[in-house]
Amino acid sequence: MQNDSHTMKIRFVLEEIKDQYLSDNRPWIVGFSGGKDSTMLLQLIWIALRELPLDKRTKQIHVVCNDTLVENPKIVEWIDHSLNNIEKQALIENLPFLVAKTTPILDDTFWVNLIGKGYPAPRKLFRWCTTLMKINPSNDFIRNVIRDNGEALLVLGTR
Repeated sequence: MQNDSHTMKIRFVLEEIKDQYLSDNRPWIVGFSGGKDSTMLLQLIWIALRELPLDKRTKQIHVVCNDTLVENPKIVEWIDHSLNNIEKQALIENLPFLVAKTTPILDDTFWVNLIGKGYPAPRKLFRWCTTLMKINPSNDFIRNVIRDNGEALLVLGTR
């Protein structure tokens, strides 16, 4: 019985995603970190779009991931592998996903700020790295999509 309830809830979410996708021409920007929330969101969007006829899959969906350039090399390897698989499979399934990976500009990188500019190490009350290395590159990407399309819809998976 509970399984049917979960299936109905998932079906409702998939139908809502399809309705929203078809409701206008704004491209979507899906934030993807590889964590459970953004992965689930991307999977639900993927399944919903796969259910649409080919002629309805007209709107681009940008899957954007941020690399701070100080991530654990194994994490970077896993993310790059995941993004590559998303890109390849989207082509195979004829889905309108475009994959992008953002990075901070040189002046905003961790080592330039820590050693070059003398910033203190990031801490709870002074988290300069979040703005410079994550938020700014993501905002630049979003601005470029908006510049090219007039507007966009940002889709995030959060707990």
